[in-house]
Amino acid sequence: MKLNFRGGGGSSTLTDTEKSQPSEEGENITLPAEHVESVSETELSGNEQEQEREDKQEEKIPRDYYARDLENVETVIEKDDLETNDSNGKRVDLSDELEKVKGLQNATVHVEFKPAADGPSFYNLFSASSTTKVNEYFTMAINNGTALIEGRGADGSQFYGSYTDAPLKIRPGKYNSVTFTVERPRKDSPNGQVRLYVNGVLSRTNKKSGKFLADMPDVDKLQLGATNRAGELKWGSNLSIRNLTVYNRALTPEEVKKRSQLFDVTDIEPSLPEGAVLTEKQELFMSGVNGKPNSEGIKSYRIPALLRTDKGTLLAGADQRRLHHSDWGDIAMVVRRSEDGGTTWQPTLTLTNLRDNPEAKDPQAPSPLNIDMVLVQDPTTKRIFSIYDMFPEGRAVFGMPNKPQKAYQQVGDKHYQLLYKQGENQAYTVRENGEVYDANNQKTDYRVVVDPKEEAYRDKGDLYKGEELLGNIYFAPSAKNPFRVAYTSYLWLSYSDDDGKTWSQPRDITPSIRQDWMKFLGTGPGTGIVLRTGEHKGRILVPTYTTNAISHLSGSQSSRLIYSDDHGETWQAGAAVNDDRTVGGRKIHSSTMNNSPAQNTESVAVQLNNGDVKLFMRGLTGDLQVATSKDGGQTWDKEIKRYNQVKDVYVQMAAIHTMHEGKEYIILTNSGGPKRTNGMAHLARVEDNGDLTWLHHRPIQKGEFAYNSLQELGNGEYGILYEHTEKGQNDYTLSFRKFNWDFLTKDPVYPTSVTIRDVRKLETEEEDAEQGILAMQFDSEVLVNSIPTLTLANGHKATFLTQADQKTLLFTFNKEDAGQEITGLLAGRIDSMHDLPVTLAGSRIPEDAKENPVETMNTVRENVSEEMTERKSEKDKLSLGSSDRMVANSPLTSFAPRYLQSYVGDVIKTETKVPITTGWKQENGAWYFYTSAGEVVKGWHQEADKWYYLSSTGAMATGWVRDGNQWYYLSESGAMSTGWVESSGVWYYLNANGSMATGWVRDGNQWYYLSESGAMSTGWVESSGVWYYLNANGSMATGWIKDGDHWYYQESSGAMKVNQWFQVGDKWYYVNESGRLAVNTIVDGYKVNSNGEWVNY
Repeated sequence: MKLNFRGGGGSSTLTDTEKSQPSEEGENITLPAEHVESVSETELSGNEQEQEREDKQEEKIPRDYYARDLENVETVIEKDDLETNDSNGKRVDLSDELEKVKGLQNATVHVEFKPAADGPSFYNLFSASSTTKVNEYFTMAINNGTALIEGRGADGSQFYGSYTDAPLKIRPGKYNSVTFTVERPRKDSPNGQVRLYVNGVLSRTNKKSGKFLADMPDVDKLQLGATNRAGELKWGSNLSIRNLTVYNRALTPEEVKKRSQLFDVTDIEPSLPEGAVLTEKQELFMSGVNGKPNSEGIKSYRIPALLRTDKGTLLAGADQRRLHHSDWGDIAMVVRRSEDGGTTWQPTLTLTNLRDNPEAKDPQAPSPLNIDMVLVQDPTTKRIFSIYDMFPEGRAVFGMPNKPQKAYQQVGDKHYQLLYKQGENQAYTVRENGEVYDANNQKTDYRVVVDPKEEAYRDKGDLYKGEELLGNIYFAPSAKNPFRVAYTSYLWLSYSDDDGKTWSQPRDITPSIRQDWMKFLGTGPGTGIVLRTGEHKGRILVPTYTTNAISHLSGSQSSRLIYSDDHGETWQAGAAVNDDRTVGGRKIHSSTMNNSPAQNTESVAVQLNNGDVKLFMRGLTGDLQVATSKDGGQTWDKEIKRYNQVKDVYVQMAAIHTMHEGKEYIILTNSGGPKRTNGMAHLARVEDNGDLTWLHHRPIQKGEFAYNSLQELGNGEYGILYEHTEKGQNDYTLSFRKFNWDFLTKDPVYPTSVTIRDVRKLETEEEDAEQGILAMQFDSEVLVNSIPTLTLANGHKATFLTQADQKTLLFTFNKEDAGQEITGLLAGRIDSMHDLPVTLAGSRIPEDAKENPVETMNTVRENVSEEMTERKSEKDKLSLGSSDRMVANSPLTSFAPRYLQSYVGDVIKTETKVPITTGWKQENGAWYFYTSAGEVVKGWHQEADKWYYLSSTGAMATGWVRDGNQWYYLSESGAMSTGWVESSGVWYYLNANGSMATGWVRDGNQWYYLSESGAMSTGWVESSGVWYYLNANGSMATGWIKDGDHWYYQESSGAMKVNQWFQVGDKWYYVNESGRLAVNTIVDGYKVNSNGEWVNY
């Protein structure tokens, strides 16, 4: 059978059989009959004829076939290239199609559009409405840039939860896609869910119902743009509607991403200006991968601290977290040294690593721990200090008792560590040489190791009776280990006198700093400073923050500095920034406050040339908060300065003071957002009055970016150590890179046009084939709206075939035109998704396939859509495999739709023949991945940023998989899931490394509890002896809870109050040992009424 494929101005005849023959790559390719053209076209001339011809071809081949090529779904409505403007009342009436949509129980509505740059704040995209009932409608709309949906029944009732605060916004004035799906398993039940996507990314899921148009009996209008609400048109706007498609089922998230792939636009990457330096990152502390430990048995590293010593040595400090990335467990303090400015780094040194409790009840928190290092050097003595938090065995700051426990007893001018013994009310003390004294000041047979000698001082706190080792005073008590310290936070100090090569045993500096009301006292990790001028010159400053017992982490976090005026021998605490500050007309104080928005936490200090200390603080306002001290950090001005030019996504930040050409500046580095992503370096000029003028904001790390530490290296160069993760790494790996002054101050170079990055020609196998396919890849995203035709230097043309991905277009051309320069467009248009001009200058059709270097095709491979590699059809998984050729995700092969595969797959020549068993292959219904050597891959396998699991037979797994002692969930495509996953009606949470979470998980601002099976809990849950209540959506409840006939009160930590009086507002209440609110009774001689309120009687 002879198949004619249109293109170029002539026809190409391909030989095939009725059943199709396998290509040389081994694929059986079928050409759908609807794409067979049996009549050869003669070459046309003139723009009008050419456009007519292209319009005909467009009817045959969609301009975005790859995006539309979905399986097992029917198109109910499909409309292209519509406008809403003044000429049509800003409305396109689709009411003739209404009944088709009303009949859908499950559906997808996909809209591609470009809004007017000056459009209204609220406008409709797609809607169904009633001409008789104003509040009965369905709308997909845009509100101040946020995509939303709303459905209302005949009585005006809401079908779905609110979407006005959904997280994703459209790109204003540019092409976007918004996709709505509705899933309703049973027609006789309204239960179900709806989802809304923006440019292929899920914005929000709502499970209130699966209702849709069938549940709106009076709806009689269907439209784009202005909506007919009871006879009056509302919500109109000027829109270019590129496409509207309604499908007969809910597309999966993967399908929506594929359907919207052309709108997955990334910011244009600028190049560095001349003289600017931003080095490649070095991974100094490498985490494990996919929830597994690294080769040293360490799961995670966190909390960077970077210091440049007086000798020019760089010290990089970190939390070495053996078990997991959480803020408890087995955590050691470690450093690495570099004596060549960060080019090379010496092996890891361990400052402290307290030993595990062999009888620990919580395997996730089996040991006392150190956490959150601050590094600082005294310029006079040259001594380097490492100051960090210490917690006894438990869950650190998240496991502290409600009432702070007394930790020290003062005897004369000395403070002694208190010990609590099981079964006794009186406390013991640890005296000189570790001897333990009872409450009557009598020496006992017990002693504590206070002068540790073992490696990493792991024996510190070991408890002996005589010569018998009983345990450790930092362990949880047990029958064998009777003593424990107060369960609270401590500050410890280690020092080095040899440039960081060796470190002293830790010293507890808490007693002189801590006040009894402090529930938590901890460092603001990173780097401290030493005052270089003024009355307090030589003072060492270390950032810390505290909480009180009233509201702890939910309402009392307050930044403060601790300081030493005697080269680190003794330490004092300054006032908190929040002390006596007026907020909302009321004066607050760190010791008593309960005000969440007023909190400030981890911080970093700098000194200005005028002597002022500026404290840059992590807070909850969303912008940068800066406090000022005029007395060396002891007290603070009552006004906190806020700078909205710098975002604060509630994560630790770093800052340094620097001079350049006689002027004073601040460099600040932090996460640019959203959440803990996209590291930024900000430069501010210091004004004469001490205020800051922010000049430049430069991206330094894309993707994950959390805590960081910054140092000046000299000669206009700066070093940063930061938390980052990629390619399946656990949270986090600590990376180091350098940048210079020119990087901060010189504007990056952005392209002024879109240019062609690569042109690739593929030859046919048949000698008499007249046509080939040309792939034209641009250096940024483009979109075809009006079908383009290329002109060649010889007057011939190349005809548009379809768009392969965001950057690649396919054309057909006559082979006789090989070598011809592409001179421009005869018809149509290629639009830049960044509103840049598109130039074809300098490009031409290659003479032969070998003319294009392989390296250029690697760039094609790196920029194609990820989703195209996940096709579930063997034909679409055509795999050419090797790194030196086009592979499965090349737009010229596996991306070819079925009718193109007949043209491409059967006739492509590759420079080297590749075995069929390279890459993905389906066998007996299962997918396998073969290496270039033909071997079956087993275990974990990565493609781009997705991970797959291949069983012991090599078959790709889906659903639940256990690897070691961890569970993972693989989606239908085989890709490893993260975040929330619903399985068999139960919700589970998968960590960033894919492992199934158990216990407490924080997602956004909410806490959830996952049972041992991983299932999300609701209702009452007991954890570590404390009762918590989980709402119906799984989020942890706080405040008042009514369960049955009884009221309970959950603290800000979620813990149920028991057996105590407490105050809420101006009322006092009492709850009994089971947590129930006492009502209409007398407690401790006090009467409580029917509301549980204490009343006088």
